[in-house]
Amino acid sequence: MSTKNKIGLTLSLIVCAVLAVVALSPSGLVAATAPARPMAMPASAPTVNPDRTVTFSLKAPQATKVQLYFQNQVGPSPRADAMDMTKDANGVWSITIGPLAPDMYGYDFILDGVNILDPTNAYSGPGTVRAVWAGDPGTWSAVNAWSYVTVPGPEADFFADTAVPHGAVATVRYYSKVAQKERMMEVYTPPGYNHDNRGYPVLYILHGAGGNETDWIVNMRANFILDNLIAQGKVVPMILVSPNANADGFPSTAFPDELLGNIVPYIEENYRTAPGAQNRALAGLSMGGFRTTTTVFSHPGVFAYAGVFSSGFIPSTAYPADLLANPDINKLTKLLWIASGDQTDITYNLTLSTLAMLDQYHVNYTFVQGIGGHIWGQWRHNLYDFAPLLFK
Repeated sequence: MSTKNKIGLTLSLIVCAVLAVVALSPSGLVAATAPARPMAMPASAPTVNPDRTVTFSLKAPQATKVQLYFQNQVGPSPRADAMDMTKDANGVWSITIGPLAPDMYGYDFILDGVNILDPTNAYSGPGTVRAVWAGDPGTWSAVNAWSYVTVPGPEADFFADTAVPHGAVATVRYYSKVAQKERMMEVYTPPGYNHDNRGYPVLYILHGAGGNETDWIVNMRANFILDNLIAQGKVVPMILVSPNANADGFPSTAFPDELLGNIVPYIEENYRTAPGAQNRALAGLSMGGFRTTTTVFSHPGVFAYAGVFSSGFIPSTAYPADLLANPDINKLTKLLWIASGDQTDITYNLTLSTLAMLDQYHVNYTFVQGIGGHIWGQWRHNLYDFAPLLFK
Protein backbone atom coordinates (compact mmCIF):
# COMPACT_ATOMS: atom_id res chain seq x y z
CA MET A 1 0.00 0.00 0.00
CA SER A 2 1.37 3.43 -0.91
CA THR A 3 2.16 6.01 1.77
CA LYS A 4 -0.59 8.23 0.37
CA ASN A 5 -3.15 5.43 0.64
CA LYS A 6 -2.00 4.57 4.16
CA ILE A 7 -2.49 8.19 5.23
CA GLY A 8 -5.95 8.26 3.65
CA LEU A 9 -6.92 5.01 5.40
CA THR A 10 -5.63 6.29 8.75
CA LEU A 11 -7.56 9.52 8.42
CA SER A 12 -10.71 7.65 7.44
CA LEU A 13 -10.41 5.51 10.55
CA ILE A 14 -9.94 8.64 12.66
CA VAL A 15 -13.11 10.26 11.38
CA CYS A 16 -15.12 7.05 11.84
CA ALA A 17 -13.95 6.90 15.46
CA VAL A 18 -14.71 10.57 15.97
CA LEU A 19 -18.20 10.36 14.56
CA ALA A 20 -18.94 7.18 16.49
CA VAL A 21 -17.98 8.73 19.81
CA VAL A 22 -19.49 12.14 19.11
CA ALA A 23 -22.72 10.47 18.07
CA LEU A 24 -22.99 9.42 21.70
CA SER A 25 -22.90 13.02 22.90
CA PRO A 26 -25.79 14.23 25.09
CA SER A 27 -27.19 16.30 22.23
CA GLY A 28 -27.70 13.03 20.38
CA LEU A 29 -28.83 10.76 23.23
CA VAL A 30 -32.36 9.44 23.00
CA ALA A 31 -33.43 9.00 26.58
CA ALA A 32 -35.63 6.10 27.54
CA THR A 33 -39.30 7.01 27.43
CA ALA A 34 -40.74 7.63 30.89
CA PRO A 35 -43.50 5.34 32.14
CA ALA A 36 -47.05 6.54 31.57
CA ARG A 37 -47.09 7.79 35.16
CA PRO A 38 -43.58 8.08 36.53
CA MET A 39 -43.34 8.02 40.29
CA ALA A 40 -41.98 11.57 40.41
CA MET A 41 -43.35 14.99 41.25
CA PRO A 42 -41.83 18.46 41.28
CA ALA A 43 -39.79 19.13 44.41
CA SER A 44 -37.89 22.37 43.81
CA ALA A 45 -35.79 23.90 41.07
CA PRO A 46 -32.02 23.45 41.35
CA THR A 47 -30.55 25.78 43.95
CA VAL A 48 -27.22 27.42 43.17
CA ASN A 49 -25.68 28.04 46.57
CA PRO A 50 -23.37 30.98 47.43
CA ASP A 51 -20.33 28.69 47.35
CA ARG A 52 -21.25 27.60 43.77
CA THR A 53 -22.40 24.18 44.89
CA VAL A 54 -25.74 23.15 43.40
CA THR A 55 -28.53 21.25 45.14
CA PHE A 56 -30.91 19.09 43.11
CA SER A 57 -34.08 17.44 44.39
CA LEU A 58 -36.91 15.25 43.12
CA LYS A 59 -39.94 13.92 44.99
CA ALA A 60 -40.31 10.22 44.24
CA PRO A 61 -41.46 8.46 47.43
CA GLN A 62 -42.05 5.09 45.75
CA ALA A 63 -38.72 4.97 43.91
CA THR A 64 -36.05 2.55 45.03
CA LYS A 65 -33.13 4.39 43.38
CA VAL A 66 -32.76 7.90 41.98
CA GLN A 67 -29.61 9.32 40.43
CA LEU A 68 -28.59 12.70 39.12
CA TYR A 69 -27.35 12.38 35.54
CA PHE A 70 -25.05 15.38 35.34
CA GLN A 71 -22.92 16.64 32.48
CA ASN A 72 -19.21 16.31 32.94
CA GLN A 73 -17.54 19.29 31.28
CA VAL A 74 -14.25 17.55 30.64
CA GLY A 75 -13.23 14.63 28.48
CA PRO A 76 -13.56 13.42 24.92
CA SER A 77 -17.18 14.46 24.35
CA PRO A 78 -20.11 16.00 26.21
CA ARG A 79 -21.12 13.23 28.54
CA ALA A 80 -22.67 12.74 31.95
CA ASP A 81 -21.97 10.95 35.19
CA ALA A 82 -24.68 9.25 37.27
CA MET A 83 -24.56 10.16 40.96
CA ASP A 84 -26.68 8.54 43.65
CA MET A 85 -29.21 10.77 45.43
CA THR A 86 -30.40 10.39 49.02
CA LYS A 87 -34.08 10.08 50.07
CA ASP A 88 -35.48 11.85 53.15
CA ALA A 89 -38.50 10.93 55.28
CA ASN A 90 -40.84 12.82 52.92
CA GLY A 91 -39.77 10.88 49.87
CA VAL A 92 -37.66 13.72 48.44
CA TRP A 93 -34.38 12.66 46.88
CA SER A 94 -31.57 15.20 46.87
CA ILE A 95 -27.89 15.71 46.22
CA THR A 96 -25.51 18.67 46.42
CA ILE A 97 -22.54 18.74 44.06
CA GLY A 98 -19.68 21.12 43.40
CA PRO A 99 -18.43 23.73 43.74
CA LEU A 100 -18.77 24.16 39.98
CA ALA A 101 -17.08 26.60 37.66
CA PRO A 102 -19.40 29.27 36.22
CA ASP A 103 -20.99 27.65 33.17
CA MET A 104 -24.22 26.10 31.90
CA TYR A 105 -24.71 22.42 32.71
CA GLY A 106 -27.17 19.85 31.41
CA TYR A 107 -28.71 17.23 33.66
CA ASP A 108 -31.67 14.94 34.19
CA PHE A 109 -32.67 12.27 36.70
CA ILE A 110 -32.49 8.50 36.45
CA LEU A 111 -35.56 7.19 38.24
CA ASP A 112 -35.36 3.41 38.77
CA GLY A 113 -33.40 3.14 35.55
CA VAL A 114 -35.49 5.58 33.48
CA ASN A 115 -34.15 9.00 32.44
CA ILE A 116 -36.62 11.81 33.11
CA LEU A 117 -36.33 15.57 32.96
CA ASP A 118 -36.52 17.78 36.01
CA PRO A 119 -40.26 18.58 36.29
CA THR A 120 -39.41 22.01 37.74
CA ASN A 121 -36.96 22.89 34.99
CA ALA A 122 -37.88 21.30 31.68
CA TYR A 123 -38.02 24.27 29.35
CA SER A 124 -35.17 25.85 27.42
CA GLY A 125 -35.53 28.75 25.05
CA PRO A 126 -36.29 31.35 24.17
CA GLY A 127 -38.97 30.00 21.91
CA THR A 128 -37.36 26.60 21.62
CA VAL A 129 -39.09 23.80 23.49
CA ARG A 130 -36.75 20.96 24.21
CA ALA A 131 -39.07 19.34 26.68
CA VAL A 132 -42.27 20.41 28.37
CA TRP A 133 -43.68 19.38 31.71
CA ALA A 134 -47.38 19.43 30.89
CA GLY A 135 -48.72 19.64 34.44
CA ASP A 136 -49.65 16.02 34.95
CA PRO A 137 -46.73 14.00 36.33
CA GLY A 138 -47.36 11.35 33.69
CA THR A 139 -47.40 13.67 30.68
CA TRP A 140 -44.18 14.51 28.91
CA SER A 141 -43.27 15.90 25.53
CA ALA A 142 -39.54 15.56 25.11
CA VAL A 143 -37.28 16.30 22.17
CA ASN A 144 -34.03 15.96 24.05
CA ALA A 145 -33.69 14.80 27.65
CA TRP A 146 -31.77 17.64 29.23
CA SER A 147 -32.71 20.21 31.79
CA TYR A 148 -30.21 23.01 32.38
CA VAL A 149 -28.76 24.94 35.28
CA THR A 150 -26.37 27.87 35.04
CA VAL A 151 -23.80 28.64 37.69
CA PRO A 152 -23.32 32.40 37.36
CA GLY A 153 -20.01 34.22 37.41
CA PRO A 154 -17.86 36.45 35.22
CA GLU A 155 -16.73 33.48 33.12
CA ALA A 156 -20.36 32.80 32.13
CA ASP A 157 -21.40 36.40 31.47
CA PHE A 158 -20.71 36.20 27.74
CA PHE A 159 -23.66 33.84 27.18
CA ALA A 160 -25.93 35.14 29.96
CA ASP A 161 -29.46 36.39 29.32
CA THR A 162 -28.63 39.97 30.24
CA ALA A 163 -30.60 43.23 30.04
CA VAL A 164 -29.58 44.09 26.47
CA PRO A 165 -31.66 44.27 23.28
CA HIS A 166 -32.42 40.77 22.11
CA GLY A 167 -32.71 39.33 18.66
CA ALA A 168 -35.43 36.90 17.59
CA VAL A 169 -35.12 33.15 17.08
CA ALA A 170 -37.46 31.37 14.68
CA THR A 171 -37.86 27.74 13.69
CA VAL A 172 -38.05 27.70 9.90
CA ARG A 173 -39.27 24.93 7.63
CA TYR A 174 -38.05 24.72 4.06
CA TYR A 175 -38.34 22.18 1.28
CA SER A 176 -35.16 20.28 0.49
CA LYS A 177 -34.77 19.15 -3.10
CA VAL A 178 -31.90 16.92 -1.95
CA ALA A 179 -33.86 15.13 0.78
CA GLN A 180 -37.15 15.59 -1.13
CA LYS A 181 -39.01 16.62 2.01
CA GLU A 182 -39.31 19.44 4.49
CA ARG A 183 -36.39 20.09 6.79
CA MET A 184 -35.85 22.55 9.63
CA MET A 185 -33.40 25.23 10.70
CA GLU A 186 -33.17 27.83 13.44
CA VAL A 187 -32.75 31.43 12.31
CA TYR A 188 -31.60 34.25 14.58
CA THR A 189 -32.18 37.83 13.46
CA PRO A 190 -30.35 40.55 15.39
CA PRO A 191 -31.94 43.34 17.45
CA GLY A 192 -33.32 46.01 15.16
CA TYR A 193 -33.81 43.69 12.19
CA ASN A 194 -37.53 44.50 12.02
CA HIS A 195 -36.97 48.25 12.34
CA ASP A 196 -34.73 48.98 9.37
CA ASN A 197 -34.37 48.09 5.71
CA ARG A 198 -30.69 47.26 5.41
CA GLY A 199 -29.21 43.92 4.46
CA TYR A 200 -27.38 41.84 7.04
CA PRO A 201 -24.44 39.43 6.67
CA VAL A 202 -25.15 35.80 7.51
CA LEU A 203 -23.26 33.24 9.57
CA TYR A 204 -24.31 29.67 8.76
CA ILE A 205 -23.30 27.45 11.68
CA LEU A 206 -23.43 23.65 11.88
CA HIS A 207 -23.88 21.23 14.79
CA GLY A 208 -21.96 18.03 15.48
CA ALA A 209 -22.80 14.35 14.99
CA GLY A 210 -25.81 13.28 17.00
CA GLY A 211 -27.07 16.87 17.19
CA ASN A 212 -29.68 18.82 15.28
CA GLU A 213 -30.56 22.33 14.20
CA THR A 214 -31.42 23.45 17.74
CA ASP A 215 -28.02 22.73 19.31
CA TRP A 216 -26.43 26.12 18.66
CA ILE A 217 -29.38 27.92 20.25
CA VAL A 218 -30.17 25.55 23.13
CA ASN A 219 -26.79 24.08 24.05
CA MET A 220 -24.44 26.84 22.92
CA ARG A 221 -26.79 29.83 23.52
CA ALA A 222 -25.63 31.42 20.29
CA ASN A 223 -28.45 33.97 20.35
CA PHE A 224 -27.41 35.32 23.76
CA ILE A 225 -23.74 35.32 22.78
CA LEU A 226 -24.52 37.46 19.73
CA ASP A 227 -26.95 39.68 21.67
CA ASN A 228 -24.22 40.50 24.18
CA LEU A 229 -21.50 41.01 21.58
CA ILE A 230 -23.74 43.29 19.52
CA ALA A 231 -24.65 45.33 22.62
CA GLN A 232 -20.95 45.74 23.38
CA GLY A 233 -20.21 46.85 19.82
CA LYS A 234 -17.83 43.93 19.31
CA VAL A 235 -19.51 42.34 16.30
CA VAL A 236 -21.25 43.41 13.15
CA PRO A 237 -25.00 42.68 13.63
CA MET A 238 -25.63 39.50 11.69
CA ILE A 239 -28.19 36.82 10.93
CA LEU A 240 -27.28 33.39 12.28
CA VAL A 241 -28.64 30.28 10.57
CA SER A 242 -28.35 26.89 12.25
CA PRO A 243 -29.57 24.20 9.83
CA ASN A 244 -29.86 20.48 10.33
CA ALA A 245 -26.54 19.18 9.05
CA ASN A 246 -27.46 15.49 9.19
CA ALA A 247 -27.63 13.59 5.90
CA ASP A 248 -31.33 12.81 6.42
CA GLY A 249 -31.55 10.03 3.84
CA PHE A 250 -29.15 11.47 1.27
CA PRO A 251 -25.39 10.78 1.01
CA SER A 252 -23.39 12.75 3.55
CA THR A 253 -21.14 13.91 0.71
CA ALA A 254 -24.17 15.76 -0.69
CA PHE A 255 -24.44 18.20 2.20
CA PRO A 256 -22.76 21.04 0.25
CA ASP A 257 -25.54 20.58 -2.31
CA GLU A 258 -28.12 20.85 0.47
CA LEU A 259 -26.48 23.95 1.91
CA LEU A 260 -25.78 25.77 -1.35
CA GLY A 261 -28.78 24.53 -3.30
CA ASN A 262 -31.50 24.84 -0.67
CA ILE A 263 -30.53 26.53 2.59
CA VAL A 264 -28.57 29.55 1.36
CA PRO A 265 -31.07 30.33 -1.43
CA TYR A 266 -33.98 30.11 1.01
CA ILE A 267 -32.33 32.53 3.44
CA GLU A 268 -31.37 34.98 0.71
CA GLU A 269 -34.87 34.91 -0.77
CA ASN A 270 -36.72 35.28 2.53
CA TYR A 271 -34.46 37.49 4.66
CA ARG A 272 -32.79 40.83 4.06
CA THR A 273 -29.26 39.63 3.47
CA ALA A 274 -26.28 41.64 2.33
CA PRO A 275 -25.07 40.36 -1.06
CA GLY A 276 -21.91 38.51 -1.98
CA ALA A 277 -19.47 36.06 -0.43
CA GLN A 278 -17.95 38.82 1.70
CA ASN A 279 -21.24 38.78 3.65
CA ARG A 280 -21.36 35.01 4.14
CA ALA A 281 -19.59 32.91 6.76
CA LEU A 282 -19.72 29.16 7.41
CA ALA A 283 -18.68 27.45 10.64
CA GLY A 284 -19.27 24.20 12.45
CA LEU A 285 -18.24 22.01 15.35
CA SER A 286 -16.96 18.45 15.05
CA MET A 287 -18.98 16.86 12.23
CA GLY A 288 -20.17 20.36 11.32
CA GLY A 289 -16.56 21.49 11.08
CA PHE A 290 -15.85 18.64 8.69
CA ARG A 291 -18.87 19.71 6.62
CA THR A 292 -17.46 23.24 6.67
CA THR A 293 -14.06 22.22 5.30
CA THR A 294 -15.51 20.06 2.53
CA THR A 295 -17.85 22.86 1.47
CA VAL A 296 -15.31 25.67 1.57
CA PHE A 297 -12.53 23.68 -0.12
CA SER A 298 -14.81 22.33 -2.87
CA HIS A 299 -16.63 25.64 -3.44
CA PRO A 300 -14.09 28.41 -2.76
CA GLY A 301 -15.51 31.88 -3.07
CA VAL A 302 -19.01 31.13 -1.75
CA PHE A 303 -18.10 31.91 1.87
CA ALA A 304 -15.42 34.51 2.60
CA TYR A 305 -15.12 33.35 6.23
CA ALA A 306 -14.86 29.82 7.60
CA GLY A 307 -14.67 28.56 11.18
CA VAL A 308 -13.67 25.00 12.06
CA PHE A 309 -14.22 24.06 15.73
CA SER A 310 -12.78 20.78 17.06
CA SER A 311 -12.62 19.27 13.60
CA GLY A 312 -10.67 19.22 10.35
CA PHE A 313 -10.49 17.96 6.79
CA ILE A 314 -10.26 14.31 5.76
CA PRO A 315 -9.56 13.70 2.06
CA SER A 316 -11.89 11.27 0.32
CA THR A 317 -12.91 10.26 -3.16
CA ALA A 318 -15.57 12.94 -3.13
CA TYR A 319 -13.25 15.56 -1.61
CA PRO A 320 -9.62 14.73 -2.46
CA ALA A 321 -6.62 16.48 -0.96
CA ASP A 322 -5.91 18.04 -4.36
CA LEU A 323 -8.77 20.46 -3.68
CA LEU A 324 -6.33 22.32 -1.45
CA ALA A 325 -4.14 23.13 -4.44
CA ASN A 326 -6.81 25.49 -5.77
CA PRO A 327 -5.39 29.03 -5.45
CA ASP A 328 -8.92 30.40 -5.10
CA ILE A 329 -9.03 29.09 -1.53
CA ASN A 330 -6.44 31.67 -0.45
CA LYS A 331 -7.58 34.30 -2.93
CA LEU A 332 -11.28 34.20 -2.03
CA THR A 333 -11.25 33.18 1.65
CA LYS A 334 -10.61 36.15 3.91
CA LEU A 335 -10.38 34.02 7.06
CA LEU A 336 -10.00 30.29 7.71
CA TRP A 337 -10.16 30.10 11.51
CA ILE A 338 -9.44 26.75 13.17
CA ALA A 339 -9.82 26.05 16.89
CA SER A 340 -9.28 22.95 18.98
CA GLY A 341 -9.40 21.91 22.58
CA ASP A 342 -6.40 20.32 24.23
CA GLN A 343 -5.29 16.69 24.06
CA THR A 344 -8.53 15.61 25.78
CA ASP A 345 -10.45 16.82 22.72
CA ILE A 346 -11.15 13.67 20.72
CA THR A 347 -10.53 15.52 17.45
CA TYR A 348 -7.23 17.03 18.56
CA ASN A 349 -5.08 14.78 16.34
CA LEU A 350 -7.42 15.29 13.41
CA THR A 351 -7.00 19.03 13.78
CA LEU A 352 -3.21 18.70 13.86
CA SER A 353 -3.20 16.52 10.76
CA THR A 354 -5.39 19.09 9.01
CA LEU A 355 -2.99 21.89 9.89
CA ALA A 356 -0.09 19.85 8.48
CA MET A 357 -2.04 19.28 5.26
CA LEU A 358 -2.88 22.98 4.96
CA ASP A 359 0.82 23.80 5.42
CA GLN A 360 1.72 21.29 2.73
CA TYR A 361 -0.59 23.03 0.25
CA HIS A 362 0.26 26.52 1.51
CA VAL A 363 -3.32 27.28 2.53
CA ASN A 364 -3.57 30.29 4.84
CA TYR A 365 -5.25 29.79 8.21
CA THR A 366 -5.39 31.03 11.80
CA PHE A 367 -5.15 28.40 14.54
CA VAL A 368 -6.33 28.93 18.12
CA GLN A 369 -5.43 26.39 20.81
CA GLY A 370 -8.06 26.08 23.54
CA ILE A 371 -8.09 24.39 26.92
CA GLY A 372 -10.53 21.57 27.52
CA GLY A 373 -12.15 18.69 25.74
CA HIS A 374 -14.74 18.05 23.07
CA ILE A 375 -17.43 19.91 25.01
CA TRP A 376 -20.14 22.51 24.59
CA GLY A 377 -18.33 25.06 26.73
CA GLN A 378 -15.41 24.95 24.31
CA TRP A 379 -17.68 25.72 21.34
CA ARG A 380 -19.46 28.58 23.09
CA HIS A 381 -16.06 30.21 23.50
CA ASN A 382 -15.22 29.43 19.87
CA LEU A 383 -18.27 31.35 18.67
CA TYR A 384 -17.52 34.19 21.08
CA ASP A 385 -13.99 34.50 19.68
CA PHE A 386 -14.85 33.88 16.02
CA ALA A 387 -17.88 36.16 15.55
CA PRO A 388 -15.98 39.47 16.16
CA LEU A 389 -13.63 38.61 13.28
CA LEU A 390 -16.41 38.43 10.70
CA PHE A 391 -17.56 40.87 8.06
CA LYS A 392 -14.92 43.47 8.81
